[in-house]
Amino acid sequence: MHDRVPPTEPLHRIRLGRLVLDVAAGGLPAPAAGADDGYLLVVPVEGRLGFGRGGRARTVEAGEYVLFGRLDGQSVEAAGARLLVLRIPAEDLRGRVVSVDDHVERRFPANERMTRLLVGLLGSIAELFADHPPPTPEALATELLSFVALAIGAEDRGATLAVRNARYRLRRRIFDYIDRNLADPELNPRRIADEARISLSYLYSLFSDDDTTVGQFMQSRRLQRAYEILVADPKKHLTVSEIAYQVGFKNVSHFSRSFSRHFGMAPREARPEPTRPAAPVRAGARAYTEAPLA
Repeated sequence: MHDRVPPTEPLHRIRLGRLVLDVAAGGLPAPAAGADDGYLLVVPVEGRLGFGRGGRARTVEAGEYVLFGRLDGQSVEAAGARLLVLRIPAEDLRGRVVSVDDHVERRFPANERMTRLLVGLLGSIAELFADHPPPTPEALATELLSFVALAIGAEDRGATLAVRNARYRLRRRIFDYIDRNLADPELNPRRIADEARISLSYLYSLFSDDDTTVGQFMQSRRLQRAYEILVADPKKHLTVSEIAYQVGFKNVSHFSRSFSRHFGMAPREARPEPTRPAAPVRAGARAYTEAPLA
């Protein structure tokens, strides 16, 4: 196994809102300017990808996938391979897949049928939008993230410890409870802990697994829900104020400021005009997509 080769220029780069899908040959492509240190979902479509850490070598065959987190210390071999590389902001995947770092570097066997669907979807996107961007890239990004989360969630975790699985399931239930109650402005950590029948300190520790807090997670989910409503409402059936209250904000000004910091645009800019696509999310914007269901 060779050391990781320098990044290559992608053959094609397709921007899907906050996601970037690269078609590359012979190695991992250099990240887009301003991209955060998120996750890479890599699919060899021709040839194979070799990788390893600490002397342990692994191989990903054509039609399979591997999820990478930080590449520090990672060796990668992709000579002669043609790759699809999906770059996903860290907050997006952490908000959707519980304990996502457990799934990096093929620690669990993938579900064969879900893998075939995911690889087919990525290949279709790369083929159909190589020369022209999709009409609603942000909406497509949300759907693609949902499918990535489904495929990762379908991996066989049977080899993990029972205590780890119990913590995993508890976090999934908590994420689901928060997602169902985002519209309630009175939702708070105490109420969440009481619902889960755990202490506040244990609740905080569950969220520290993903380097976030309960409050940060709730606000990110509310902002992402608002973003999805805006993207789906180009004819402005709902005002920005109505959307802010609908996702649980008590103050419209606070919502607008938070949205602008989070996505790098004002709420009105996220809503597409009937004749043009929505403004793209700036690279590296923090975003939680739909939390996984229990």
